[in-house]
Amino acid sequence: MSTPLTASWQRQQPHTKAIVYFISGPGQAGRTFFARELYFNRPVANPRQYGIEGLRRMIDKWGPQLVATAVIIDLERDQAIHKFLAQKGWVE
Repeated sequence: MSTPLTASWQRQQPHTKAIVYFISGPGQAGRTFFARELYFNRPVANPRQYGIEGLRRMIDKWGPQLVATAVIIDLERDQAIHKFLAQKGWVE
């Protein structure tokens, strides 16, 4: 019996996650994406902020053409910290 290998970023407990609601397709009910807080398996100075910026870049890349609404949530406080709306962009 062997244990499956996993990347070190998969063993990390993320600080943030994003719930993305797409305009159409299977993700209309909302898909959850967790922040990757390492740079190619190397630590960064501020992993929480690095993860938030990565989630924001991902949502910006998809843009209002694909994303209806997205919410970035701080998992430590269980609180929404950023929100994206297709009509308005990022609102705080």
